[in-house]
Amino acid sequence: MIYISSFEALYSIWDVTTEPMVHSYKAAFVVFRNFKNSDFDREQSFILIVIYCGCFGFSLAIFGVHFIYRYGAVVKEFRDRWLGGNKIYILFFMPIFYGTWWSILCYLYFHFDASTDDYMRRTIFDGYDTAIEDTSYIIVLFHPVDSNGNTYPDVAVFASIACMWFMILSSVFCVFFFGLKCYFRITEALSKTCTVSSVTKSLQQQLFQALVVQTVIPLILMYIPIAILFTFPMIAVDIGFASSFIAMTIAVYPAIDPLPNMFIIKNYRKAVFAFFAAIFRNPCSSLRRAQCTQVELVSRSGTDVNIGIL
Repeated sequence: MIYISSFEALYSIWDVTTEPMVHSYKAAFVVFRNFKNSDFDREQSFILIVIYCGCFGFSLAIFGVHFIYRYGAVVKEFRDRWLGGNKIYILFFMPIFYGTWWSILCYLYFHFDASTDDYMRRTIFDGYDTAIEDTSYIIVLFHPVDSNGNTYPDVAVFASIACMWFMILSSVFCVFFFGLKCYFRITEALSKTCTVSSVTKSLQQQLFQALVVQTVIPLILMYIPIAILFTFPMIAVDIGFASSFIAMTIAVYPAIDPLPNMFIIKNYRKAVFAFFAAIFRNPCSSLRRAQCTQVELVSRSGTDVNIGIL
């Protein structure tokens, strides 16, 4: 959980730093940033976007390994056989491998050039009032235009996206396969808890509910939007500014993912509510308490008299 939480925090920080936008146009989609008022030039901004895309690949893998780990926590036989000893480090390595893999593909095959600038110039200007020269981007152009004005499939692009589809489908498989196995195991455990304390049974139910919600969240915020973004340009269907919504769902996912555990599991929920209740009951922190005890007396003549720090 520390590994996942640390990554989600870094992912959010990188998202704020990069300020990426997603736009689809005909047979292409781009992830771009406006670097005009930035400290980074066009090529440096391209590197920022490549790393941001690598973080997305990292996140796909981390969904899957999270559910594998959860299943191992529920089923001792699986944990001992597949996650025992040094094997557990494979779960930590796979997100790094996926993130690096996708970053390399983006850097090698999705770099902008003069022809892609001409292809995206009008739609970027019309949609964002931004000159293409003021943007840096990765572009996935499935059907570029040759010198005769004819379109043709770019094999390298299709092969690269096939790799991403493999990452997506492997992540989906792990989430739903191991998620369902956890579901059946927890359901079976709940049906056999007649002699178990009500506290233990309640905790198992809460964990089960959190598991269900955390399975649905990436489906809605990640898998479906990305499938739309990758599929429609592939068949040259322009989804236009609907692609901006996809960037929003990906951006909010790291913030929403921890919420099921925080609000469904009773002990976490109590801790969260107690934390915010303490803040609202005591708006002055201990560091500022001395300043907040400063009192001003208003004299009868209307003159403010400061009596200093108590």
